[in-house]
Amino acid sequence: MTWLLPDAVLTDAGLEPGLAVEIVGDRIGRVCPLPAGVVPERLADRVLLPGFVNAHSHAFQRALRGHVQHRSSASSDSFWSWREAMYGLAETLDPDGVERISTLAFREMIAAGYTTVGEFHYLHHQPDGAPYADPDELAHRVIAAARTAGIRLVLLYVAYARAGFQVAPNPRQRRFLARSPDDVLAAVSRLTARGDREGFGVGLAPHSMRACPADWLRAFASYQGVVHAHVDEQPAEIRASLAEHGRRPLQVFADAGLVGPRFAAVHLTHPDDAEVRLLVDADASVVACPTTELDLGDGFLPLDKLDPAGARISIGSDSHALVDPFAELRAIEWHARALSGHRNVLTAAPAADARDGLALRLLSIGTRAGATALGLDTGELKPGKLADMITIDSARIELQECRLLPALVFNGSPAAVRDCWVGGRRVKGA
Repeated sequence: MTWLLPDAVLTDAGLEPGLAVEIVGDRIGRVCPLPAGVVPERLADRVLLPGFVNAHSHAFQRALRGHVQHRSSASSDSFWSWREAMYGLAETLDPDGVERISTLAFREMIAAGYTTVGEFHYLHHQPDGAPYADPDELAHRVIAAARTAGIRLVLLYVAYARAGFQVAPNPRQRRFLARSPDDVLAAVSRLTARGDREGFGVGLAPHSMRACPADWLRAFASYQGVVHAHVDEQPAEIRASLAEHGRRPLQVFADAGLVGPRFAAVHLTHPDDAEVRLLVDADASVVACPTTELDLGDGFLPLDKLDPAGARISIGSDSHALVDPFAELRAIEWHARALSGHRNVLTAAPAADARDGLALRLLSIGTRAGATALGLDTGELKPGKLADMITIDSARIELQECRLLPALVFNGSPAAVRDCWVGGRRVKGA
């Protein structure tokens, strides 16, 4: 066992000095004043937080960085023109390339303070659409990349059936497509068996309403793990759903029996009030990806609808236009301020000092809520939880002469992250 003694530990009430944290195997043992006679690892000028949870990632898209920040044609760029650039990248990657760029993305996440990633994995086949000799070859490469980086992985295996409702097949999507729901579930089963042996998680990800017809969604209803899907990211997706089903996307997923406590709606930038009520009543999650949503022109998270309704919100870095959990968290609140014309919009968490309540709520979005969305027992510094933790260098200049917890959320950056443990094993720091 190991004892860590930082200057303070993040608890439900805020930053509490005088506490030590015991690591027993891959779990947290005790969180308490240091017992007599124990010699701890002293973490001076550092505060201990749960590691951030990145609940939505497309690791291979990290290779687009710097290549899509210019207008691609005389017409205005959009999500859809960006998607064509992404397809072009996907066509070029061999297994070694997938592993290399995934390792880079995951290492950047660890450096930024993410200890867990939910990898929304849809690059399955060879460039011509033929399966590899091992049909899970590219999934194995992503798993290897996570192991190299030291990050906790939940592999969200994507089901992709078509280009869209009444849309001609797109040859640039050949690497994504599955033949049937049974093939998808068989792959999930194989990877789950490996994950059970090797210590990573697996979930199911029907890519979106446009990529999966209703009969595929119904075929997935009996699956017992976490289910993630892109929902309401673009107005065009909503129009297509209404044309095909007479229902909006989240309602289509609900009709198939998929929306419940294990379901996460990724983006949800354009829901109506009925969809918000449906999501909250089902105890499902939202995974917001604010920096990617800004980069792609998706829109703003409608916090004016989601927060008063009690929606559970978590974060992801999606395309990795930026890997920075602090930026994702403050963007959620700042978007709400820009849209409402008010400050301090998000409902604050209870805290020992009310001045810390908003920061605590945002940190919970970045940790505990993401763990719930991925079905993991982490995201809090409590006995029995997985020992996924980071330290923040409280001596940094941007954190001096200020109230630490709100300053960390609204002024912090990955540069403040000093140490990182995943499952009790130090993967960053000395």
